[in-house]
Amino acid sequence: MWTEPLGPGAVVGGSGALAALETHLPDGGRPTRGLVVVDAAVSERARWVEEPLMRAGVAVDRLVLSGGESVKRWDSVERIVTAALAHGVRRDGFLAAVGGGAVTDAVGFSAAVYLRGVSWLAVPTTLLGQVDAAVGGKTAIDLPAGKNLVGAFHPPNLVIADPRWLDTLPPREWRSGLGEVVKTALLLGGDAWRQAAGLAAPPGGRFQLADLAERATRFKVRVVADDPEERRADGGRSLLNLGHTLGHAVEAAAGMGPLAHGEAVGVGLVAACFLSERMMGLDPAVGEALTGVLRRWDMPTRAPGLDEAAVRRFLAKDKKATSRELPWVLLAAPGQATLSPVPAALLDEVLARALTSGG
Repeated sequence: MWTEPLGPGAVVGGSGALAALETHLPDGGRPTRGLVVVDAAVSERARWVEEPLMRAGVAVDRLVLSGGESVKRWDSVERIVTAALAHGVRRDGFLAAVGGGAVTDAVGFSAAVYLRGVSWLAVPTTLLGQVDAAVGGKTAIDLPAGKNLVGAFHPPNLVIADPRWLDTLPPREWRSGLGEVVKTALLLGGDAWRQAAGLAAPPGGRFQLADLAERATRFKVRVVADDPEERRADGGRSLLNLGHTLGHAVEAAAGMGPLAHGEAVGVGLVAACFLSERMMGLDPAVGEALTGVLRRWDMPTRAPGLDEAAVRRFLAKDKKATSRELPWVLLAAPGQATLSPVPAALLDEVLARALTSGG
């Protein structure tokens, strides 16, 4: 078991991490009230969270929501805060999110706005949730105009990344997590990237991926702790958006569901490597290795059939865009990332590649 400090609390990971729910509660662990918001897909295992909380003296109530991107809507926020009020959660209480990245996003945002902000705990049950969504303190819901356009920086007081949840994940959830793990390996470079590029196909490759996932989680925690609100001029936390500029746009243009988040990020990473070759001199072997591992895991490397005009509209509404430009994260080499705008002509070229089938 391992622990990394994060904002007002900590991320606890590894086998047996769920036990930390008894000892790492907000407000010094004194008994309080908590609403456990659980993804319907794992509701039968909600007791893994509720029982240690009750042993710690917490009065627990449960709200079950259907997971997936559709949970990141205003009506879900209303359901969560209404249930919290009915259960008597006050400023010394907390919300607990048990589920994938979409559930942790929705619950974290609800915690940010309920009573002008209450504590919350994240118990991510997917690989994507453990390496990305639950540990950043970025909470958000979607609008029809785009992904994550309404949100707040509201770090969780505790994140429990216990691999016990991963044993029953379906193949697509492993693939979705792979996208974020490979992204982190590209940012780390060195041995991490070599391991990621050499990932074997599943099921055997899942053991390698789980090992890389711990490194990815701990890396993100350290980056977030250093730049929690993306304010560093040299990129800082913004560099974690590698692959996400186009990834979010194609995910939204596909209708928030047909492309899983990690799959869309994979498409975005391939595009970022292509841009990096043209603008930063990135060795083409990096993009070839990336494409190879994505294909071994049956992940898309392009998003053919999407409407280019729709993708451009979502790019224009990207939450990272300023009034003058949209910065992309590019690589001079694995481990050497930077922010840069992309010339219009080159953007035309990368969209033509990403939105058509091909090699």
